[in-house]
Amino acid sequence: MNRLTSCMAALLAAGSATAAPLSLSPGVLIDSAEQMAIAVDPNGYTNRLNLTDGAIAWKSAEKVYPLALADGILLGIGVPDGPGTANLIVMRPATGEIEDRVAIDLPESVSANVFPRPKRRFAASVLDTPEGMRIFWRHEYAELRGAAIMEIDSEGNEAINPMTVLTGAFDFVRDGDRYYAVPIRGAFEEPSAPILALAEDERVAGVPGVQYRAADNTHALVSAASDHAVFGSIWTWTIYERSGRAKGGYRSPYAYVPYVVSGDHLLIRDQPIEYLERGTTVARTTRLVSIDLANGAERWSFDVLDQEYRGPLPP
Repeated sequence: MNRLTSCMAALLAAGSATAAPLSLSPGVLIDSAEQMAIAVDPNGYTNRLNLTDGAIAWKSAEKVYPLALADGILLGIGVPDGPGTANLIVMRPATGEIEDRVAIDLPESVSANVFPRPKRRFAASVLDTPEGMRIFWRHEYAELRGAAIMEIDSEGNEAINPMTVLTGAFDFVRDGDRYYAVPIRGAFEEPSAPILALAEDERVAGVPGVQYRAADNTHALVSAASDHAVFGSIWTWTIYERSGRAKGGYRSPYAYVPYVVSGDHLLIRDQPIEYLERGTTVARTTRLVSIDLANGAERWSFDVLDQEYRGPLPP
């Protein structure tokens, strides 16, 4: 397999800029060479967007959550037939046409549903390996109850309403014109969490403060807080090239969100926020946002699926 998009690899990769697709965040893929973004909308459909103006080139005919772009295909995960199964979907990035489907077996207690639900979460990510694409899945589950009950967790420790965690992995391989998912039976190493702040030997020289790496590791973000009448505080970002040249900036209620620079614009996966403005509650959803680096103005935005459950829980 060629170099591919993954939820972790792009953040951990070191080296010079690459035209390869990358994962900005789970459910949001960026391909600067093709000037496209692949993003899942709040209803669970995959969309191809033009990076220039945010126009939608196509929308998937069924609910598909995008995982990776590699070897000319878009790999996603569809709606499961039921507990204990998952449906991998191979699509053509240019048209959104479905090329193949691959069913995989999971433990009976696992529901491969990426939509946010209380006390339950399913996530999948992809990494490049010598064998090809390796798909990792993780399922977290806890009893939905209002009372706080002390139990023994999976590691033998006492915990209040502990979370049960199950994980697994598959190698996704191609044989002729068909794709197959081969389960990893032995021990495997899960993807590690990305290190967002640049280490001392990675930092842009002469720039003080915490430096946050870009998704492709080619830029650094430094943010500084100041008072703000609406948000309480606002963060002014400055984006630096690795050479030390300031590329531009943006103002955000957050010190950092996942980002990448594509040409003269900044792409971010903005976080949801609610605030009062002139006595009125304003709610901003999770978004993919394109920002003009020259002046910090938003060019376009696209609402994406928020996988955090933010609804009510039992009393």
